[in-house]
Amino acid sequence: MNAIAKKVGATGLPAVNLVPRDIAEKRKMRAVQFTALLAVLIAVGVVAAVYVIALGTKGLADNSLADARAQQAQAIAERDAKAPTYVAFVEQEREEFTLAQIGYGEINYADLETAILSMADDETSFDSLQISGPSAAGFGSISTDPVFGGGVGSFQFTARALSIEGATALLQRIETIPGVAHVEATSEQYSVEGADEYWSVGGAGIITDLRLTQRLIPVGGVTGVSGVTVGGALGGDTAVVPEPEPEASVSPSPTAEEE
Repeated sequence: MNAIAKKVGATGLPAVNLVPRDIAEKRKMRAVQFTALLAVLIAVGVVAAVYVIALGTKGLADNSLADARAQQAQAIAERDAKAPTYVAFVEQEREEFTLAQIGYGEINYADLETAILSMADDETSFDSLQISGPSAAGFGSISTDPVFGGGVGSFQFTARALSIEGATALLQRIETIPGVAHVEATSEQYSVEGADEYWSVGGAGIITDLRLTQRLIPVGGVTGVSGVTVGGALGGDTAVVPEPEPEASVSPSPTAEEE
């Protein structure tokens, strides 16, 4: 009904749906199918976009992997090229260090023994002398010194003197020998052997690096080694060995008696 008909009060005409029901249902189905098709196309587009992005990411990852493999191959080639030089360097270092250790551990024991024994005079004499120098077991240190530490070796001796003053003087003379330090008495006793009366003294001292010949150390030093690790005066770590307890000296004969 139009506006004029409403204004004059005309009677409205009945509404009649002239479209058949099957045609209306087909129209609704087409609308649903179009909507579903549109949703499928959108989904396919999203999946395609994600696939393209993933494909691009995979391509970048493959390129990075190829670059990394190329760098690895170059590094391996450079390493293999330097391998002979490295082996030669290690061998030289091993040989030089071995020579340094041998040369460092070399002491002229005959000269040292002669120097110690020559400290005896008319009032003193030695009964025994034992020297312990550097070896595979260590430096043979039996005591430590504030300056020289454990040194590179040690020596022990027993001597006899006509008086305690003579025994003290003997210890002082021994300590004046180059390469000898921390000479001290470890035992003292007054002994009698027949008509002879004397002081039996046990002593010990440290051998310092001044007694080392060092004749085999390379002129240019040791490759890759900052100083030979030996302890004592050269600045290495030296194990502190407790000083020995005073022991009775060995009596020269069964008739010796202690005062």
